Amino acid sequence: MLERVEIDEEDVDLLTQFLFEASSPELFEPITVDVCQRWVSRMERV
Repeated sequence: MLERVEIDEEDVDLLTQFLFEASSPELFEPITVDVCQRWVSRMERV
């Protein structure tokens, strides 16, 4: 378990968007394999 996680400044917006969408499936999409694959793909591009 980590006590602290460092996130690069340029990644904060993407992480914030992911957390917001993942925590609000009623506003966006339910979490499915396809949704996870899309997010993985977006995060790999950064």
